[in-house]
Amino acid sequence: MNRRLTALVCAWLLGALLLAGGSWTAFHAQETNPDKTWKIAVLTYSFSSEYWGYVAQGCLAYDGSDPAVDITVQGVSSSIASGEQIEILKEDLEHGRYDGYVIAAIDREEVEKILKDVDLPVVVVDSPLDAPCVIGRVGTENQIAATAGAKKAVAMAREIGWEKPSCVMIGGVEGDYNQESRLAGYRGGVMMSNGTWLAEVYPTDKSADSARAAMEQIMKDYPEGLAVVACYNDLLAETALETAEANSAYDHTVFLGFDGNGSVCERIMNDDRYRNMVTVAQNPYEMGFAAVQMLSDYLRGQENASQAASIEGQGDSGGTASGDSGGTASGDSDGDASGAAGGDTDGGAGGDTDGSASGDSGRDASGAAGGDTAGNDGSANYIDSGYSVITKVNAQERMVQIRNHLS
Repeated sequence: MNRRLTALVCAWLLGALLLAGGSWTAFHAQETNPDKTWKIAVLTYSFSSEYWGYVAQGCLAYDGSDPAVDITVQGVSSSIASGEQIEILKEDLEHGRYDGYVIAAIDREEVEKILKDVDLPVVVVDSPLDAPCVIGRVGTENQIAATAGAKKAVAMAREIGWEKPSCVMIGGVEGDYNQESRLAGYRGGVMMSNGTWLAEVYPTDKSADSARAAMEQIMKDYPEGLAVVACYNDLLAETALETAEANSAYDHTVFLGFDGNGSVCERIMNDDRYRNMVTVAQNPYEMGFAAVQMLSDYLRGQENASQAASIEGQGDSGGTASGDSGGTASGDSDGDASGAAGGDTDGGAGGDTDGSASGDSGRDASGAAGGDTAGNDGSANYIDSGYSVITKVNAQERMVQIRNHLS
């Protein structure tokens, strides 16, 4: 593990927890072991993002649990720095540095172009990629999760006093896979709850400045206030809430975020300004852990198949492949002691306490990941890492989950 990156990730996570009022146990990444067999690169978004810091932490946790792999986690300067990500990937491939990749692509089309002729296995985190080398994906069912969040937001708005709740969205980048999935979920959840979905979507580049501008425009367009402002992620929701703070028409507006970051959950718990905020929490730590585990299992399966073929070539009829060479998503990921996908051993916010996640395909009643399912993007190997809807009622549970992951 690259020492500089380890220091950056750990320093950032320490700062996030301290700001959230949490405790910290230092994470010491395992030193590179010369006996490790597989070199795996994890290429994600920026570590200035709290969410992607959690993904990195999950990857590092797997690195520390498996002596047969050497994992390098690489991030870029911002969540829209697609050019940097492309250059890192091209350079790594040119020099043949790794045996496989875990990738969270910023610019899906450009990454797909690069991967179309690559023969190394790739596991995708978050949005799907269409390339022959992709052997599986770990992610969140964004539309299902957003639907649950919107239902909760509308219910909260009615409790506050809105008789006919109406909703607009502050979105991310237009055309982005997650943007479109969350938009569909928010719209569906509002309409299922007999709310009014207003067609306007205010796009942003996912920065605080653009979210501030979007919220200012919303207040001009709807001076009488709105019941719900649904946002692409937590950063945009927090920025919108703070921008509207001085406008009394928005005193009773519910702000809906997406990600469930620890800093947001802490403020939902303790800051009265956040009393009307709700967020859809993903499980990024579990995503990181499960993704590198899936790739590690695949690489082992390929090695077993190769050894079996070699033995068969020597006339040993008993030397058949072990059967896992197809690279299936690891079956034990839902019971891993570290809390990998679906196995929330700390009993934290893996489940939606208001029950909105119940009944979703691939989940148990708690709303946590129910194991390997055929992904709706067509991936043969897909792990749904689950979600939960967080309000003041269960924000403490979410914080316990996050702190246990970082300890």
